[in-house]
Amino acid sequence: MTGRLNKKTIIVTGAGSGLGRASAIKLAEEDAQVFCVDVNPETVKETSDIITSRGGAASHYQADMCSETEIIAMVTEAEKTYNGIDGLLANAGIAGTGAAHETSLEDWDRLIKVSLTGKWLCAKHVIPHFIAKKSGNIVFQSSICALNGFPKLVAYTAAKGAIAAITRQMASDYGEYNIRINAIAPGTIETELVRETYKQRLDDAKSDITVDESLSQTANRYPLRRLGQEMDVSNMSVFLFSEESNWMTGTVIPVDGGYTAK
Repeated sequence: MTGRLNKKTIIVTGAGSGLGRASAIKLAEEDAQVFCVDVNPETVKETSDIITSRGGAASHYQADMCSETEIIAMVTEAEKTYNGIDGLLANAGIAGTGAAHETSLEDWDRLIKVSLTGKWLCAKHVIPHFIAKKSGNIVFQSSICALNGFPKLVAYTAAKGAIAAITRQMASDYGEYNIRINAIAPGTIETELVRETYKQRLDDAKSDITVDESLSQTANRYPLRRLGQEMDVSNMSVFLFSEESNWMTGTVIPVDGGYTAK
């Protein structure tokens, strides 16, 4: 494989499924060396195997984003495996539904721990490597929930909004070290995680409509009249890790079929 990423070593968290898997595969297609990470050892190995079966460079590692100890070990192993780290795609996260008064403290804490604190910890522990080499690139997975209000997603929106905020803040701290930090804010993407979220929301509402019907209704709210596909987001990941975006930092980029233009 030859491509735009020229053997850069990139850690991808949440690489066992969905946007993480799609992005890991696309980064490898563009000649990155991908260190695939997920809490599920079977699915992350599948991602790594897909990449290597197509001639790409990848390895896999199991880590829980709720454990700082495991995140530190993850960064150490990635650095040892590829003799350096060039980028981090902090993608791992979980879904959750509910308005403020409907959300338990337990559910709030769990979602924030995985989807916000875990991303921050990954960045915290790769940044010293980037400072030492005066080069590095972090891409956070946020959401258009960070930019617009959506019903019954209070904890999820809190996590994604905070990711957008720390993207801008951290870009201010680390630009002098040639470390770029950006975030992708996808709209509704057809993934299993999204389908699970819709199912939970419909079940909570005791609705008679199906997940497919609900997704179709959502698609019609987008100016492009369709939901996003995994490749729409993975293509943006490649761009942000490539030299084509080398004067971009502190940005939160909607990939949303025009939703935020409304």
